[in-house]
Amino acid sequence: MRLFGNRNRNEKEIDDKDKGITNSLGIDLGTLNTVIAKPSGDKFDLYQIPSVVAVKKDDPTQVLAVGEEAKLMLGRTPEDIIALRPLRKGVIESIVQAQALLERAMETGTKEGETIGRIVIGIPGDSSEVEKKAAEEIGEKAGAKYVLVISEGLSAAIGAGLPIAEPDGTMVIDIGAGSTDLVVISLGGITDIETVRFGGDDIDNNIVSLVKEKYNVEIGIHDAESAKIKVGMFHCSEDIENLSTEIIGKSSETNKPKKISIDSQFIADAAEPIIKEIVDGLNIVLERLSPELITGVYNNTVAVGGSSQLRGLKERICDELSVPVTISDDPMTVVAKGAAIVAAEPRALEPEVRLKAMK
Repeated sequence: MRLFGNRNRNEKEIDDKDKGITNSLGIDLGTLNTVIAKPSGDKFDLYQIPSVVAVKKDDPTQVLAVGEEAKLMLGRTPEDIIALRPLRKGVIESIVQAQALLERAMETGTKEGETIGRIVIGIPGDSSEVEKKAAEEIGEKAGAKYVLVISEGLSAAIGAGLPIAEPDGTMVIDIGAGSTDLVVISLGGITDIETVRFGGDDIDNNIVSLVKEKYNVEIGIHDAESAKIKVGMFHCSEDIENLSTEIIGKSSETNKPKKISIDSQFIADAAEPIIKEIVDGLNIVLERLSPELITGVYNNTVAVGGSSQLRGLKERICDELSVPVTISDDPMTVVAKGAAIVAAEPRALEPEVRLKAMK
């Protein structure tokens, strides 16, 4: 579970903050779901909760439910209760609500009676210092003794086992619910990053809009997401099987339930504006990329995140940019896993330790 292979750490290398740390967690605080990874030997204990909280309408600081219980309330709450997401496009919109979510994540990742000494949180790479401070603040308020915030892209590269310590370069395409991080890594650090503020949520919203436009039927966002997962794909040059699925929505004409069928091509149409934004972002990264890193990026580019599982993604990127892409085997958990690895060895990201590991 080491970042840079086998490495001896003597007492002088151990930061004072390491002393007394008994438990650590890696947390991917996502727009849609929060994933928790707890180091357990050479493996991880993994947990996931929906990034949803329910609050009183007249007092949004009073949290009534968190996670799965709150998700079930989306679109179904009485007038005095609101179910919402504390993060939008990967950005924390409410400190109080995000803190409640993080507290639930920490409770989920620990046994009764355990305490958490260190948490590492993955956030979008273009987050401002204010946003980073906000993430640190909620971690401290949630009860962690030590909080570290790192880029989701770097965390994903670590979790995916990419050769980040090599000088040749690697690239991560992290398609989250609210945003997409495009990160180039070399010598254990980020050399370039571009964040596209579009992701899986935007595909879901486009599906809802297209269904209403084409069929005059209103469907819920969860139904759109389910259809995307079942039959979704991106337009590409390859001949990909066109699957179909049925959805029940509300007819705008009769206000009665109406069953419709949508297929993979329909989902690809809804996803087209988002994949175009991602390709444009990748073009920007490639324009800035030095010749010394191009070979590494060509050989080591990995896509992670929920929507990376849509068929046709790697073919579309290769069509447009001539960059081969590998889809991660565990795209939903690599960010949390990478954060958990850093939580176990936080000093591994410090420049002097990275460079020492290269020798």
